[in-house]
Amino acid sequence: MSAPVLECDRVTRLFRVKRGLFETPATLRAVDDVSFSVQEGEVLAIVGESGCGKTTLARMLLGLLPPSGGSIRFAGRPMRQVGRSEIAARVQPVFQDPYSSLNPRKTLGQIVGLPLAVHRIGGEPERRSRVAEILELVGLPAHLVHAYPNQLSGGQRQRVAIARALAIQPRIVVFDEPTSALDVSVQAQILNLLLELRQSLNLTYVFISHDLAVVEHIADRVAVMYLGRLVELGGTAAIFDSPRHPYTETLLRSILTPDPSLGLPPGPFGGDFPDPLDPPPGCRFHPRCPSAMEACRAVPPAAVTDTAGRVECHLYNGESHGR
Repeated sequence: MSAPVLECDRVTRLFRVKRGLFETPATLRAVDDVSFSVQEGEVLAIVGESGCGKTTLARMLLGLLPPSGGSIRFAGRPMRQVGRSEIAARVQPVFQDPYSSLNPRKTLGQIVGLPLAVHRIGGEPERRSRVAEILELVGLPAHLVHAYPNQLSGGQRQRVAIARALAIQPRIVVFDEPTSALDVSVQAQILNLLLELRQSLNLTYVFISHDLAVVEHIADRVAVMYLGRLVELGGTAAIFDSPRHPYTETLLRSILTPDPSLGLPPGPFGGDFPDPLDPPPGCRFHPRCPSAMEACRAVPPAAVTDTAGRVECHLYNGESHGR
C-alpha cells in the first residue's frame, strides 16, 4: 500500500474558555488525541453529534488552526513545514452554506477564478479558459459565468463552491456538511457529482457530516467522534452492518427509515449531553451508555486495532473482547 496522502498523529486542540468574570478560565479539549490516515483517492467520513470536534478538526486539516499537540502530515511532510500557500494548493474546503461562502458582489467567473489569481496560475486568457472548463466539469452552463450567486439555486451555488475548490487542482478536498442546506433531491445530485469528480480527478475527500444516510452513500471509511475523541474507525459497510462502539450503535438506531410501518426510531441517548468543559472521568460516553461497566466510570479505554478497524471501548479490551 502506498504512503497516506494525509495523516493525523495524536492531534489535539485546546481552547481556553472564560466561564465568568471572576472564574478561572476552563480548558476545552475540542479534539483530543485523534489519529487516522487517508489514502489517495479515498473518502473518509467523520461523523458525530454537534460539538464532537468535527469542524475543529476540519479547520486544522485546512491549516486554519494549529494543533495544540500531535502532528498533521501531507504526503509525509509535517504541516508545520508547509507554507500556508502550499497548504491551500494541496487542500481546499467546501463549506456547509453555499450562499454565505460565496461573495455576493462577485460573478461566478470571478469567484472561481480567484484561487487562480491568488496562486498566480496562468495569465488572464488561461484563467478564463480554466474557469470555463471547471464550470462545465461541475455541470454549470457557460452563460452563468457572468451571473451572481443570488441568481442561482442552492444546488447551483454549491456547484460553484465545488468549482472554486477544484480550480487549482488540489489533492484533498475537505467537505464540512456540504449538503445539509440543500433539498433532498438536490443532495443526491451533488453527491453523485462528487463521486464522479473523485473518480475522474483521483481526488481524496474528508467528508464531515451528521447525516449518516449521506455518509453511507459516499464514504469508503467512517470515523466516529464523541466529545473530541475518535471512538470508532472502520470500513463503511462494517460500521453500518456491525457497529462495535455503543455510541455508533445508538447513532445508527436514530436514523429515520422510509418504511412507515416501522414508525419513529427510539430516542437516541439516555441522560444529558455531558459538559464539554468538564467531561466525565473514564470513558466519556459512559453516563449515556447502555453497556457501561464499572471500569468505564474510572478508566479511559485504550484503542483496540484489528482487521475490522479501530474501536475505543472497554468491551473490546482484555477479557471483555469477546462481547
